[in-house]
Amino acid sequence: MKKVKANKIFRFCISQLNIDEKESTAYILLEDAHGISKTDIVLDKELDLDQELLQEQLDRLNTQEPLQQIIGFTYFRNRKFSVSKDVLIPRPETEELIDLVKAFETSQPSIIDIGTGSGCIAISLALEIPEATVSALDVSKNAIKIAEQNAIELKTKVNFIETNFLKYDDGNFDIIVSNPPYIKDSERKEMSKNVLDFEPALALFVKDENPLIFYSALAKYAKNHLNKDGFICVEINSYLGQETKDVFINAGFKDVTLIQDFYNKDRFITAKG
Repeated sequence: MKKVKANKIFRFCISQLNIDEKESTAYILLEDAHGISKTDIVLDKELDLDQELLQEQLDRLNTQEPLQQIIGFTYFRNRKFSVSKDVLIPRPETEELIDLVKAFETSQPSIIDIGTGSGCIAISLALEIPEATVSALDVSKNAIKIAEQNAIELKTKVNFIETNFLKYDDGNFDIIVSNPPYIKDSERKEMSKNVLDFEPALALFVKDENPLIFYSALAKYAKNHLNKDGFICVEINSYLGQETKDVFINAGFKDVTLIQDFYNKDRFITAKG
């Protein structure tokens, strides 16, 4: 550790970074990884700094590694969630899933989150609907470990299970929620390097020949595992809104609704069993 003036540290970060939004990234990195706030920088306080760690982090940022993975966490619904290369980094638009589920009025609901990743959806629902019983599935052992860690840190109870949901036949639910893989392989060219190189492809991509494979499977699963008058809510590919809606209509669901996110893109489907 070495004493360094805060403004000098900030200027050093800017000089070293070769990425977009370098100032905002530097502020977040310094605050969340080193405890150096914007106020410290403005006041130019003299602070302890692990210079080797900071240089390592700046070098990683220049490879386009996501800041969230470097500092080890992100925020979702204003709560801190640990993340790693084994889970998808939660997106702001996914927060709207929580509001859609909360709007479905049912007493003491049983909820299952399919493809839970970091557990951000399941844990947020458990915290915001305290009377709910929440389960969450993922095929990835490492993802389940991260999700369990997040539940412990956020002091809530979720039943996490490592399994393929098609093989999970334990009970029925009032609400099924999922943010499954939905980006077509052909859309990779639109994706940034920090997503393609550092986030799990398993959680992102589907084959162009059958881009709705997970929604067809979810519809089938929901038909067999939703309680009477149950509800399913899924995040979708904005390019395939009507096609995804048709999957649920053709499977016999009622009140199938296509909903836009705050970017005015088709982003969610809700339906009743």
